[in-house]
Amino acid sequence: MDMNNSTTPEPEKDLAQTPRWFVDALERYLGIRFSLDVCALKDTAKCDNYYSLQEGQDSLELDWMRYNYSNPPYSDIKPWVEKALQMALRGATTAMLIPDKPELAVTRRAREYADTIIHMPFRLNFIRPDGEPFLDAKGKKQGPKFPVMVVLFTPWGINLPVRDTYFDFRTLKVD
Repeated sequence: MDMNNSTTPEPEKDLAQTPRWFVDALERYLGIRFSLDVCALKDTAKCDNYYSLQEGQDSLELDWMRYNYSNPPYSDIKPWVEKALQMALRGATTAMLIPDKPELAVTRRAREYADTIIHMPFRLNFIRPDGEPFLDAKGKKQGPKFPVMVVLFTPWGINLPVRDTYFDFRTLKVD
């Protein structure tokens, strides 16, 4: 994905983390508990089990668990979509956050094999690896530049037409 218009600091470009509330709401919506965060740092993992390149675990080379969460590096999403497909063929379910941009080849590829795509009526505010919000040059909270969607890869959805749905996960947010 072209990240040239990004204002995220270079060292943090692929390290933006999903807010905890969103992952909790997604689990409630799906009625599952994720067993593996396939792309995380120790301090940003959304599951007890996680894979981290920084700790020498290449998630793209390892097996995933039954229920997986993925917020892949947006600089190179395609290998993550391919791995989620491969793992679905082996019985795993993966919920992946990717840009909701139909003009991207990776979005079209995900649509080929996804069980369900969940669009949202808001732009998700990712947070820095340290848990703080991203700020612009003036110190103001930085908003997201594009919407994201949840792509659900499941063993039973591979050979079926993709289902598009729309849900506001903020309605499941617990304060």
